[in-house]
Amino acid sequence: MIENYDNGFVSGWVFNPTQPDEHVDFYIEVDGQVVAEATADSYREDLEQAGLGNGEHFFRVPIKEHLLGYGAFELTLRNIDGTDIQAKTYPIELSQPMVKARFMDANSFNIHFEVHSHGVDQHVNIAMSVDGEFHHKQAVHIQPGVHSVHLAVPKDLVDNVPRLISIGIEGQKELLWEGRLRFPFTLTPPEYLRDAHKTAGLIGLPAQSQYRYEALKLWLDTDIDTEQLSNLKTAHSVVVEGWEKRKKFPKLELPRVDKPVVSIIIPAYNKFAITYHTIASIILAFDRTPYEVIVADDCSTDETTEVEDIIKNVRAVHNEENMMFLKSCNNAAKHAKGEYLLFLNNDTEVTSFWLEELIAPFKQNKVGVTGSKLLNQDGTLQEAGGIIWDNGIPWNVGNGDNPRNPEYDYLRDADYVSGASLCVKRTVWEEVGGFSSYLEPAYFEDTDIAFKVREAGYRVVYAPQSEVFHFEGMSHGRDVKKGVKRYQEVNKKKFAQKWAKAFAHNGKEGQFLNKEKDRAINQRILVIDYTAPRASDAAGAYAAIEEIKLMQGLGFKVTFICDNLAYLGATTVDLQRMGVEVLFAPFYTSVNDVLERRVWEFDAVYITRYTVAEKCLPQIKQMAPDLPVLFNNADLHFLRELRAALNADAGLSDEEKQRALEQAIDTRNRELKICQQADAVLCYNTTEHAVITSHILEADKLHVTPWVLQEKPKGPNMAAREGISFLGGYSHMPNIDAVEYIAEKVMPLLAKKRPDITLYVYGSNMPEAFEELEAENVKMVGFAEDLDDVFLQHRIFVAPLLSGAGIKGKVLEAMAYGTPTVLTEVAAEGTGLTHAVSTLIAQKPEEWVDAIIKLYDDETLWQQFADNSATLVKEKFSYEHGLKQFAEIFASVGVYART
Repeated sequence: MIENYDNGFVSGWVFNPTQPDEHVDFYIEVDGQVVAEATADSYREDLEQAGLGNGEHFFRVPIKEHLLGYGAFELTLRNIDGTDIQAKTYPIELSQPMVKARFMDANSFNIHFEVHSHGVDQHVNIAMSVDGEFHHKQAVHIQPGVHSVHLAVPKDLVDNVPRLISIGIEGQKELLWEGRLRFPFTLTPPEYLRDAHKTAGLIGLPAQSQYRYEALKLWLDTDIDTEQLSNLKTAHSVVVEGWEKRKKFPKLELPRVDKPVVSIIIPAYNKFAITYHTIASIILAFDRTPYEVIVADDCSTDETTEVEDIIKNVRAVHNEENMMFLKSCNNAAKHAKGEYLLFLNNDTEVTSFWLEELIAPFKQNKVGVTGSKLLNQDGTLQEAGGIIWDNGIPWNVGNGDNPRNPEYDYLRDADYVSGASLCVKRTVWEEVGGFSSYLEPAYFEDTDIAFKVREAGYRVVYAPQSEVFHFEGMSHGRDVKKGVKRYQEVNKKKFAQKWAKAFAHNGKEGQFLNKEKDRAINQRILVIDYTAPRASDAAGAYAAIEEIKLMQGLGFKVTFICDNLAYLGATTVDLQRMGVEVLFAPFYTSVNDVLERRVWEFDAVYITRYTVAEKCLPQIKQMAPDLPVLFNNADLHFLRELRAALNADAGLSDEEKQRALEQAIDTRNRELKICQQADAVLCYNTTEHAVITSHILEADKLHVTPWVLQEKPKGPNMAAREGISFLGGYSHMPNIDAVEYIAEKVMPLLAKKRPDITLYVYGSNMPEAFEELEAENVKMVGFAEDLDDVFLQHRIFVAPLLSGAGIKGKVLEAMAYGTPTVLTEVAAEGTGLTHAVSTLIAQKPEEWVDAIIKLYDDETLWQQFADNSATLVKEKFSYEHGLKQFAEIFASVGVYART
């Protein structure tokens, strides 16, 4: 519940009684707009004394007042997945402030504000919060008009660490100012410190600091010996101290790898200090990919010639004559052992997992080249892949922008990727002949090879999770009229002459960059759901991910937004790795904000769940009335509610049943309204089709949503298995009803005939009440880390669902695993399973007992069901079948797939 709002911060507590020590992730919304999100994980003694678990359920979080404006508002708490928290709304009122503050500057002593006061003349306390926690307050005199206020910086904050600073007047609801500040703990210029001290942090580059710390922490969490730790410490010191005036080169050691997956080729011509810095960063960066480092020494005269003595296990190719950049790279590649060749500039600093993220996309179809996200020394974006316009001019996409902007943070096909960190499959490199000799001595070789690789039928992919700092200009300078750099202008013309036909339709320079930067796509689909899907969550999340994959398989670019625009960490990043553009706050503030800024670029909108569609469909139809909208309701909610209300085993009173029926009718009216407004309606089974058709009489726009099942490992034979299993997510009431039904009505009867058959119940969010259902033949297992445990250990999968709608993912998973089933009619809907042919259907408890015993003991029948389920999976639930269905569904609204 929310208890207080002061100085722009909301405080209160959130507690999950089913998991009393769990820290609950939540967000706060106002009229559907997210104004704060956090985790309730702070300790408060009174919460523990009140019996709220361990008491670690308190929160204090700033709200985004700028999104609200002025007036009266109601704050609502919701779980991070969008489900309701049982708490009252909290009223607040934001009024035009009498005092405003404008940030001027800050140093290690003071924060300077310009204060605008409308008639206020009084002494007040200024409250400062740091990273959401109250820190201290300071008395100041606010005077009428405009004047300066200096707030002293507490010395415990003077440590060079960036923090979120919030300033407000004590007793005033709104914040005066909020922003991220860093207070250096030394004012001495770095050039003096570099020669005088070796203390880590004094001269560290702030933009790289977080990556270096992350790398150290990741390494220290592993089992490393003292020699490795010493080497790691040296590498860390090297990158922190910098290369600018380095004269001494402590010994470093690369890992010894006989069979590297990746050969990292670093071309070098003198300037050993920067090369040494780059290799130290490779050692420091945490990554599990086996690699070798090859220094391509192009007749250097400095310490580069001694690199093998300074860095153990490095390989060096010392050219006998000066080959210049391009030929030197081609020559070094001949000496590489890896499956992949990674060309890395010697003026770079790599970060953790950079190799893994560059290699991962090669698992996708026909990827030939990948490239990293490049960052400037100050942490801004240098390049998110490249684009060649129709006039042959190259652009570094996103240059100078925020590297976390979601528009640059998803895997995508690009015209080219920078040679500063470019990875190519060795077989593809050999097929296209490496870097082209017509571009010697240097420049445009990275752009050219991208076009050669694409011409050979492969993809060029930008991999944003691989992040590399590039200190541009260190290798060859910046003056395009001098030295090797002058060939940049010469080769620009050569490249354009050769590839003019290939880039002729790439768009006018600088126009519609956000749309033109995506290659190898032919339609753009905006997908809207209530939350970002995670494959390990409920069946609905699995289905959402598979549907996105089908859209991509048709050549569509997918842009995804969830109802609350929350950034969900690894869940969001996993979608970005798939090539999905995921938009989230604060870069976009609402679904309407997305529509207002970008609705023009989409060819269709795909909305899941009627509760989501209710909020955005009217705006879509108003802004873009001709834009096709496909509505996937996941399951027919009113049918599920109706079945639950009429379920005789639910034990509802007449009054409760009447209320449930009224709720179902209200849901029906809301769902059918959306079905009428949408251009295509998707359901997972034909039963729901028939119900919808009977109401709206528009059968032509109804479609069966394809469900794709992944290939599963083959399990043991029947004799090696034991017991029966059920799997469900218990935030979904039909699953709770199913467990209670089988545990209370079926298992006691089964125990009398076959006490040796045990039911194992798996699933997340299991209520404490289930403990009372445990018996000799009923075991509550809980969350399953691996579905193999659910479907391969046990002889039969049971689904005693009494209500519900849609298709049951748990039943489809059992089919994919080849585990025979006993089901209710509700559970079998949409699966294609038939009684006595591929499953057994049971309704009454006695029928359940007989069916379980029959299938449990009859090996011939058991194998028949397993084989027939496998046939159904291949015919109805394969990727190829789903792709064909989706192509037809989108074609029905005029959106056609790539042929």
